[in-house]
Amino acid sequence: MSSVFILTKPPGSPRAELCLRMLGGNFRLYLLGDGVYNILTGRLGGVAGDVFAFTQDLRERGVSPAGIKEIDDYSVMVDDIMSAESVFAF
Repeated sequence: MSSVFILTKPPGSPRAELCLRMLGGNFRLYLLGDGVYNILTGRLGGVAGDVFAFTQDLRERGVSPAGIKEIDDYSVMVDDIMSAESVFAF
C-alpha cells in the first residue's frame, strides 16, 4: 500500500477538490463525516483505488454507499494508516 487519503470535506470545498485531484496509483480513500457527500458527485466511480465510507456517517447523512465499500470499524483505517508510505488528510 502506498497512500491513504482521509477526506472529511464536502464536495466543492477546495480541500476536497485537491484531495480528489491527488488520487492516483495505489491508494485507499476513507470518507468521513461530510466527506461522504462526495459519493453523490459521481466522481468516485472511476477511481482506481479502494474507497471506503463509514456506515454511521452514511446513515447520519442519508447517503447511499453506491458501490463504495462500507465499513463499521475504525481499526481498518488505523491499520492502513500504520502501513502506508504516506497519509493525507483533508
